[in-house]
Amino acid sequence: MVKASWGTKRTCQNCAARFYDLNKSPIKCPKCGREHDREDFVKVRRGRATAASTAAAAAAAAAAAKAAAAAKNKKLEDTALEDEAALESDDEALEDTDDLADEAEDIEVEVEDDKGEGDR
Repeated sequence: MVKASWGTKRTCQNCAARFYDLNKSPIKCPKCGREHDREDFVKVRRGRATAASTAAAAAAAAAAAKAAAAAKNKKLEDTALEDEAALESDDEALEDTDDLADEAEDIEVEVEDDKGEGDR
């Protein structure tokens, strides 16, 4: 049987002990000794979303999507530049071997036939 003089039954937010507040202020937990204000026990309710908050959330989502798309485009551009630089370095390497091709025509190689004679 609950008596009105015991006050309201509370749960300590520090140690989770259940106790009656004895209509005192501040409310003190008998187990751990922590003092609570009455506002500590008030549950906060979330209201329904208003049109303004919904529009703000949609705008924030759109801005985030735009930033993600810009980052993806930047990454693609960087990859394209790296590929182009790699192709240019390959072209430079090919240009350097053109000089070797002229010299290769002047090189004589001796090849032996099955008969043992050397050809030039």
